[in-house]
Amino acid sequence: MKVILKNIAITCMVLGLLLTIVNTAGSAPLSGGQGNRVQANFMSQDPDPADSGKDVELRWQVINTIAGTTDLKFRLDAQYPLLFEAGDSPEKDLGPSTGTSDTNLFYVLHYRLRIADNAIKGKYNITLNWNTGSGWAKKEYPVYIDPKSSDFVVGALLTSPEKLIADTKQAKLSVNIDNIGKGNAENVKVKLSLPAGFKPSYSYSDEDSPGTILKSSSKTTNFYVDVDETIKEGEYNAKLEITYRDENDEMNTYKNKTLDLLIPIKAAPYLIIESITTDPSNLIPGSKAEFRIKVRNSGNEKAESVSLRIFKDASQPFEFNEKSDFIGKLEKNDSGDAVLRVTVDNNAVSKKYLLDVELRGIDEKNNVVIFRRTIPITVDPAPKGLPAAGGVAALIAIIGAAGYYQRKKTETIK
Repeated sequence: MKVILKNIAITCMVLGLLLTIVNTAGSAPLSGGQGNRVQANFMSQDPDPADSGKDVELRWQVINTIAGTTDLKFRLDAQYPLLFEAGDSPEKDLGPSTGTSDTNLFYVLHYRLRIADNAIKGKYNITLNWNTGSGWAKKEYPVYIDPKSSDFVVGALLTSPEKLIADTKQAKLSVNIDNIGKGNAENVKVKLSLPAGFKPSYSYSDEDSPGTILKSSSKTTNFYVDVDETIKEGEYNAKLEITYRDENDEMNTYKNKTLDLLIPIKAAPYLIIESITTDPSNLIPGSKAEFRIKVRNSGNEKAESVSLRIFKDASQPFEFNEKSDFIGKLEKNDSGDAVLRVTVDNNAVSKKYLLDVELRGIDEKNNVVIFRRTIPITVDPAPKGLPAAGGVAALIAIIGAAGYYQRKKTETIK
């Protein structure tokens, strides 16, 4: 009886020592690879899925059924974005192992890997190699990565004016930035990189700082741009350069992402001053003249009800009979004339004057389009030796009065 009790005690001690290095599989699903007489069953990854920039722990259940003692050696082959930067090496040696037929007794093989910072969502395979006792066996196992980091897409684009056309100044572009990632983004800054034909309306109007963008939400960024007068209808590819950091990034690393933004330019009339002539060609103080202003539609859509209106500054020496004229419909590349009649002030200073005019029309969708232009008008000095037109009239009146009184005097003498 003492011998039996002694054997039972020794057995319990051996089992206790074995249990310090083994663990039961429990209800966890096992993915197994079996060599000749050594089994390696995948137990778990923690966390599942793994997150970019974080560590992941991988565990296998190792069962040795080889009779006698065998060295259990393993090698894990992992490719980017799974990195051996968490303190582990690919080689593992569990040391001498005595085989057993009891599958409830097993070793736990443990690896800790680092997930690369810029890893993207997906399934990545790793390969475990182990010594079976009579050679090497290997099997692939999947590791799942789903980063809890921010990720952005361009949402809605709203413009003011709603219809962007050539020669638009201080157009407002409101762009939604959507965070479709699994983490919050902090200190978000966005810079708009514009294509040819566009420029920022003023300093820093191509930058915005929406701050924090929570996961599954969006923020609106606003930019102000000028559209060149020569730009054609179409879509123009701009870039949104986003700088941000992930809320859960312990290293406080700033990331960059570039998104495409299409800016639409619509078809529209585009009215310009093609030429201006005066009749007479030389304007002098006190003269009456006619301004003939040729207006051309250089846009890509016809303009209805085109008209011209002049805005005269009080300091400018012109009096207009009418300050506006109706031109009518202008097809693409058509021209039409506006005629304004004017009187030059008697005391006009000889120089070039810049007059502001407004060209107005209606596009094919009944939207009013307005263009501000400037026309140069030059007043020449009166010819030398001759008084200005007003002076000439006064001189004629004086001469006439003198002749009248001379005739009267002659008649009285007779």
